[in-house]
Amino acid sequence: MKWEQVRDNYPNTWVLFEAIVAHSEQGKRIIEDMAVLNTFESGTEAMRKYIELHKQNPERELFIFSTSNKELEIKEKLWMGVRRA
Repeated sequence: MKWEQVRDNYPNTWVLFEAIVAHSEQGKRIIEDMAVLNTFESGTEAMRKYIELHKQNPERELFIFSTSNKELEIKEKLWMGVRRA
């Protein structure tokens, strides 16, 4: 599903989605195709579910975004240091 379709199907709500097809370009993550996993009325609820799913499957590329945003702009962050599993 494309972001425009997500916005049409789930207006003015928070969505938790997984990137199906994505690539990096000029410091941004470009999501070409996504699967909506759940919708929420608040960003706090969405974050709780994100944390739960991320703990279960940290390799999945999950995102939370509000459909009130016309553009899906995801800036990449360079993480440095040691991470614990």
